[in-house]
Amino acid sequence: MEYDEIVDMVVTELTERSFQQQRAEDEQLDRLVKRRVELSEQVEQITAGLDAETRTFLTEYSEVVGKISERDSKNIYLQGAKDCVRLLKALEVI
Repeated sequence: MEYDEIVDMVVTELTERSFQQQRAEDEQLDRLVKRRVELSEQVEQITAGLDAETRTFLTEYSEVVGKISERDSKNIYLQGAKDCVRLLKALEVI
């Protein structure tokens, strides 16, 4: 396994843990996530009645949006770590 793959696995695990903790502590976020699941199920039912080309288009759109969101979360997490190290260096802690 390459170094970048290991880092990606660690960041994925840490961001997922953070999100679960955030859901546990934030009732509004938890309700929003549950609502997203409900809406997703409704979208699946609605798209089942569409022609194959339209269904494929909407599925691809949803997957792309999800991948962008996932990458964005990882980038924000990594940038936060970098900012923390920079701040600790500026404070001469490290």
